[in-house]
Amino acid sequence: MTSEEHLIRLGLGKNEAKALAALSALGPAGASDVHRQAGIPRNKAYEVLESLARKGLVEVQNGYPVLYRPAGAKAIVDTLTESYGNEAREALMALEKQAELSESEDRGGPIASAWMVRGEQGIRRRLAELVADAKTDVFGITSYPPKYFLSAKTALKAAKKRGVNVRAVCMIRPTDDMAAPSREDSAVIEFRTPKAPQTMKMKLQPFDDKLVGGFAGVPGYGGMVIVDESLAYDIVDDGKDPKKAAGIVFRVPGIPNLQKATVERILALYTRKL
Repeated sequence: MTSEEHLIRLGLGKNEAKALAALSALGPAGASDVHRQAGIPRNKAYEVLESLARKGLVEVQNGYPVLYRPAGAKAIVDTLTESYGNEAREALMALEKQAELSESEDRGGPIASAWMVRGEQGIRRRLAELVADAKTDVFGITSYPPKYFLSAKTALKAAKKRGVNVRAVCMIRPTDDMAAPSREDSAVIEFRTPKAPQTMKMKLQPFDDKLVGGFAGVPGYGGMVIVDESLAYDIVDDGKDPKKAAGIVFRVPGIPNLQKATVERILALYTRKL
């Protein structure tokens, strides 16, 4: 990624980023020099440089021509980071206010809904948010390796500390080549595997057999998380393309509670802790 692309991500306009990058290469320069170096239209170069000056990103020396030079690299990044953070906080307050207004206008009762996030980064972010918002209970199950549970380890630990009942289970296939989990991982994630048929106290029923096999055999990094027994978060990730992975949040009254109870029964009857 170029310096211009990084600057744009930090909140500068395209021409501003080009001008700042050009000044970094030229040193003190006038608007005409920046126009030629950056490929900015001549009638825009002066306007862009003055905008950068107002933001404290370049210094100005009056004369003929007026000269500009960039502030130090650290000063530029610190200024942009502070500005970006302020904008983010204001955006958050505005969005939360809008959400509150929207909720106050909703006169209907609870309805079923499903919302999707796409991509590995989006899945991680949404999982951390859901765990952070949990009030009483977080229950999750995933296949091995527990990539997303490990990414949410800090959030899961924090939830435990504030009194939330947290249980994050990773199902291991008997054929998985698995290294012994670290003490830190085991403190957050419960690693389990299907019991050998001869050790079971009761015969595995057909429906239960499908569930046990499904838990242990979910391809890639799939899983399910139930929050406060009222919300289900299904993770679909076959491990092939991070961009095609998806996390789906379901709010269906009564169903998440039933899902959690069913899975916990299967775990208790037919699996063992490693």
